[in-house]
Amino acid sequence: MTVLVRGERIAAVGPSSSVTIPQGALRIDAHGKWVVPGIVDTHIHFFQSGGPYTRPDVVDLTKSVPYAQEVAGIREHLDTTFASWIACGVTSVADMGGPFWNFEVRKRAAATDRAPRVFVAGPLLSMVEDAKLDLGTGDPPIIKVSTAEEAVALARRQLEKKPDFVKVWFIFDPKKDDLVAQEAIVRAVADVTHAAGVRLAVHATRLAPAKAALRAKADILVHSVDDALLDDEFIALARERHVLYTPTLIMPGAYARSLLNRWHATDAERALGDPKTVSDLEAGVVPEGAVSEAARARLEARLRPLPFAVENVLRARDAGITMTVGTDAGNIGTLHGPSVFSEMLAMADAGLSPAEVLTAATANGAAYIGKPTDLGDVAAGKLADLVVLDADPLASVANWSRTYRVLKGGHVFDPRERPRAAIK
Repeated sequence: MTVLVRGERIAAVGPSSSVTIPQGALRIDAHGKWVVPGIVDTHIHFFQSGGPYTRPDVVDLTKSVPYAQEVAGIREHLDTTFASWIACGVTSVADMGGPFWNFEVRKRAAATDRAPRVFVAGPLLSMVEDAKLDLGTGDPPIIKVSTAEEAVALARRQLEKKPDFVKVWFIFDPKKDDLVAQEAIVRAVADVTHAAGVRLAVHATRLAPAKAALRAKADILVHSVDDALLDDEFIALARERHVLYTPTLIMPGAYARSLLNRWHATDAERALGDPKTVSDLEAGVVPEGAVSEAARARLEARLRPLPFAVENVLRARDAGITMTVGTDAGNIGTLHGPSVFSEMLAMADAGLSPAEVLTAATANGAAYIGKPTDLGDVAAGKLADLVVLDADPLASVANWSRTYRVLKGGHVFDPRERPRAAIK
């Protein structure tokens, strides 16, 4: 087979005997290799580095690295982060919530060849306060909304920036929270975002708020439900809403390994991740006493994927719910770029076939970012976001990390060649 790319799009795909290659064309010899669409990671956060200092609300290491310094470094090295995604064959990412400077990240990526296509949400509309992530600059990543009116006002501020998504952080405590009142807040946000032609994404890891989010017309659930099995009501609501479901299986375990000083890089993370982040995580910088004994016990239980979250992957699959691949990269221990390989392996371990993981990572991801006609397939007319693999991705999901070349909009990248900033 030959894939002919002209400009930023695929011009032809077919048997080599029938595809005419223009004189002077750049040729990539892919004999014995496989060509797949570019990967879409549907859940990342650019305001987080993946390193141990990036969430002082989880573990406070600000005496070692002040949070303002951490955020400044993240913003300074965005090109390094972009390059890690491209090196892993991830040609599109969805940033599912961060400060208003997320919109600057999207603009910067659009002007950078060696960067994925970036789709963003603004600050998370949250049911709870998270003051430790507020630098006092007037641009926190998470903003508490107590009423529908506050939520709608914040959503409208974001809509002025033309976000790709609006996101609600639906944190529900059954001992003290009013689920009906919270559902009303989500519904008010859904109404205003849908009126603007924007989809609503919701973080809801418990079954009750997840169903409330669906009743309130959420379009996307950014995590797997992890406290109970998906029930008939959830499945009916998800089908009715044509909801997109992103499991994010690896993130809890990555936190646990990091906070227990047991994080070790995979081969892909060592080769393709940010070297400083890898070094900081492997150094085991969390001091004794920074994590309470009670928290340590909870972290031990999270070293393996959460059972309900895993089983719900199969329940969602069997119910015909559309799933995507999302890592929640940027959280402690979940690296920008190579974490996608670990997430795909976790989805396969949960019971999905390699073909199902491929579809989740490509065609379903293209639908998630609103680009199903442009991305997600190796076909004439599509944007030339492609990955050339050295091994068959349908034989094993592990073969997705065997990347030979990456194309983004027709630009060709060798994953072994990294920009200088990526090796500082």
